[in-house]
Amino acid sequence: MTIRLLNKKTELEIVNGWLPYVVTHDQLPGHTFCAVVKNKVVAMAALRLMEGDVCFIDSMATDPKVEGKIRHEALDKLTDTILELGKNLGFKRIFATTKEECIVERAKRHGFKLSKEQVIVRDLT
Repeated sequence: MTIRLLNKKTELEIVNGWLPYVVTHDQLPGHTFCAVVKNKVVAMAALRLMEGDVCFIDSMATDPKVEGKIRHEALDKLTDTILELGKNLGFKRIFATTKEECIVERAKRHGFKLSKEQVIVRDLT
């Protein structure tokens, strides 16, 4: 398994096949990585840069047709890659949001802690 930058021009269509919505080229940050097994993109995740010393891990997705063990390994390797990049870019904190308990458990294994702050969201459409 290799981790590399996602080629948004040629691989975005693959990723959109996994998702219940369509992601456009402009919606993904420049630091969007993918996990590749046997020349096939099997997962992706991104580092979204923010102001100050905070960054955001975003856009985690996997190909649902790929074996669970491979998806699990891919997300762990992508998370490690993004954590390392955030640190190398000088960020002091990284955060993420999820509704999925399995993602919370994965995050804890990577050193994340549940925050006391609440996330508030407003739809702008």
